[in-house]
Amino acid sequence: MMISEKLASSLSTQIGREYFAAIQYDMIAAYFERHALPELTALFRAQADEELVHAQKLLDYITEAGGIVEIPEIKKGLADFNTVEEAVHTAYQNEEAVTNSINELMDLAITQNDHLTRGMLQWFVDEQLEEMSLQSDLLTVIRRAGTDLHYVEQYVAKLPMTQKAVSIASRPE
Repeated sequence: MMISEKLASSLSTQIGREYFAAIQYDMIAAYFERHALPELTALFRAQADEELVHAQKLLDYITEAGGIVEIPEIKKGLADFNTVEEAVHTAYQNEEAVTNSINELMDLAITQNDHLTRGMLQWFVDEQLEEMSLQSDLLTVIRRAGTDLHYVEQYVAKLPMTQKAVSIASRPE
């Protein structure tokens, strides 16, 4: 086994966090869809899909390194919000928690001199910069827009992630 039981267990816990993030993002997307905000809906659906990819990447790594995957129970996400800002702030807080947990995983890999896991986790460290920046910028735009959600929708429509998500969703089956 190339990975310690403790690190495999900690990475399994992270898989649960990634699945929770996907569920929460789907719930945020559903909130935006109920409020006829198609660009925000597409963005958060894409975010949910991305979190599932993250979970699978961790699962595959643990297995490849000879560890046992034990995904914890996934907690319930929030389904409704008072404002668009509250919904995005929830996403931001989730990304903060994920960033902290990725950093803790990196610290554990460092203390265990597990260079393979450190290498894999570096991808997640870099990814969290992108995730935090996206949510932070979106919160800034929402606060600047006030009640002008059309402005927010225009901003989101220009994000590369949203454009990609829309093109994938509109492909014929």
